[in-house]
Amino acid sequence: MNAKGTAKLQVKDVAVRFPLGRGIVTALAGLSFSIAQGEFCAVVGPSGCGKSTLLRLIAGLAQPAEGSVDIHSDGSEKPLQSMVFQGNSVFPWMTVLQNAAYGLEMRGVSQPDREDVAERLLIQVGLGEFLNAYPSQLSEGMRQRVAIIRAFAVDPEVLLMDEPFGALDEQTRIILQDELLKIWEATGKTVVFVTHSIDEAMIVADRILVLSARPGTIKADIRVPFPRPRSVETVRSNTEFNQLFLHIWSLLRDDAASAVGAAR
Repeated sequence: MNAKGTAKLQVKDVAVRFPLGRGIVTALAGLSFSIAQGEFCAVVGPSGCGKSTLLRLIAGLAQPAEGSVDIHSDGSEKPLQSMVFQGNSVFPWMTVLQNAAYGLEMRGVSQPDREDVAERLLIQVGLGEFLNAYPSQLSEGMRQRVAIIRAFAVDPEVLLMDEPFGALDEQTRIILQDELLKIWEATGKTVVFVTHSIDEAMIVADRILVLSARPGTIKADIRVPFPRPRSVETVRSNTEFNQLFLHIWSLLRDDAASAVGAAR
């Protein structure tokens, strides 16, 4: 595991506003936090609080109205960030190997080298037999493994994950949570992981940022106490699991209820 302590990502006094009808909606306001090199940080909050907007800012896909978002580069030619989206984001006309190597191809890596990297990672998540298969021949969980490997393969400074397991059934979700932990523990990547699931955040993350209802700001910054290496089983059987879950839910409950009521 990489030594932690050096700030890799710095979000300072960020506000995001966008027009809605004749008015202006503030999605994020006064948002400030930093994430250390090699840290796995989960972000939870009620629907509409700006979680995905925050990831778009970090990815450089949007700009804040106020404040700044900075990723500290290590000076290499690595991309600053790579993103994994919810749902099916693989290319149906490419094989599993081609999909996994796509980001490296865009970086100009030679075909033998990019396929070597992609194949090694695919084997690590149990897809070694499916290198030449097409996405239509895979289960939804297998396709999402390919999307995750594509993001890891480019060796980004920061890996962004927007509810990557949100559309999966519970059993597949548990398996991929475990596989993600194994890959992360081997690579030590800095990760920002958005999820609606409190227990998923507790399973994968070092820290959990709890966002308030819109305009989203930091309601709590919680250090996850469970030792690493982790598995779903070891975390859920820890005596502190229920206590931490209830604490986070108490922070979210009123905002989540208000968000549900507003959507009706």
